[in-house]
This record gives sequence, C-alpha cells and structure tokens, in this order.
Amino acid sequence: MDFDNESLLRCFVTEEEQKEIVEWCKSNDHERSDIFEYRLEEADKLKDEGNALYKQGECEQARHRYYAAIWHLDFDIGQQWNMMDHHQLDLNTRKLKVLSNICASYMKGKDWVKTKEAADIGLRHIQKAELKDKDAEAKFYYRKGFANLQRGFSEDAVACLKKADEAKPSDPEIRSALKEASRGQKEDQKKSKAVWRDKLLSQEEKEAQGPIWQPKSLLARLRLSFRACCRRKPLKSA
Repeated sequence: MDFDNESLLRCFVTEEEQKEIVEWCKSNDHERSDIFEYRLEEADKLKDEGNALYKQGECEQARHRYYAAIWHLDFDIGQQWNMMDHHQLDLNTRKLKVLSNICASYMKGKDWVKTKEAADIGLRHIQKAELKDKDAEAKFYYRKGFANLQRGFSEDAVACLKKADEAKPSDPEIRSALKEASRGQKEDQKKSKAVWRDKLLSQEEKEAQGPIWQPKSLLARLRLSFRACCRRKPLKSA
C-alpha cells in the first residue's frame, strides 16, 4: 500500500483494476470532466449510488461506486497546486467521506484486513490534508481497533480504541469495544507470562506441577523439597 501515491484510487486497486473502473465510468455516462465543480458533482452522484447499494447489503457493488467516485476526485499534484483554499477543502472533505464509506463497507462485509487498511488510508488522508474532523478520526480509529480485535490483536486494538475514545469521548460503541479489547489484552498478558514462566522452569519443576496422585509429579515435588531443605542454612546456636 503506497500512501504517497499521487492517485488515491491506486491505494486500493491495482493498475489493471483502475483501468476497468475508468472504462466502466466512460461506458456508463460517468465521464470525468475538466471542470472542477462538475467532477465533484459526479463524485457525489456515485457516492450516493454506492450508499444505496450499501444499504441493500451489496458491499462489493457499493465499493465499486465509491472507487469510481474517488477517480473523479483524483486530481494530480499539478492541478491541486493552483487550487484555492476553499476548493482544496471541498475536495479533501469529499475524499474523506468516500474513504469512510469504503472502510465501512469492508467492515460490514467482515473483511477485517481490508477494514484496517482502509482505516489507515483514511487516517493518513486526515493527516496529509490537515483536516480537523474528530468524528471522522474517531470512526477510523474505532474501525481499525475493532478489526484488530476481531483478528486477535488485542494490544493493537486497545491502542486504536483509546485514540477513538479521545477523539469522541463517552461514545457507547467505542467504550464497549475498548472494554472488550482490554479484557482480551489482560488475558493475552496472562498467557504470555505463563509461557515465559514455563520456559524458565526446569523439566523437574514442570513435572512437579502435575497432579499430586501421579508418581512422577509426586517424586519431582519430593526432590525439590529435599533440595530446598538442603539449601537452608542451619540455625546458629545461642
């Protein structure tokens, strides 16, 4: 994933897939205009089409519309260089909304790897565009954290969900996920400590932890007790 790619669309799709999206746009009355306002309007239409498909549960088709919208919003560096500040803000705000929808569609489809990747792209866009949108930031961190939680990475999940909570304090959905991730993190830490403790034990010490009714375990316990007694220093006489 190349965050510094000039094309935002190429962060999501291959070059061949991008060509297919462009051909689809051209064949379905979604030509890309040279006029700034027209391109934003076309992106809005495609985003709305994607939202309708998303509500119907057609996540893959919805993403296709979102990708098409991104293609319309993909202005190269030279084009953006001459933009007025309010035009740049309009462009970056629209990109942010489409990125959020792409991330949501992956999350709805329970594709946790892609959810996390889309969230990373969204957070990177917020940073590079210097956008001040705490709500969007919270959504991306929440989705990234939730995706990490579902993949079993509780420590990463806690870190992301804490950032989501900072961006949007007291949100019940974020708090609930953070509580679940914190429980998972504690369990992982206990398991990790147990693994390291076992690695530091001798074979005899491991055997001594077995059931007392097993001769091997009982014998190991007696040997350890005997050694401990031998190591004790004798009491000095008065």
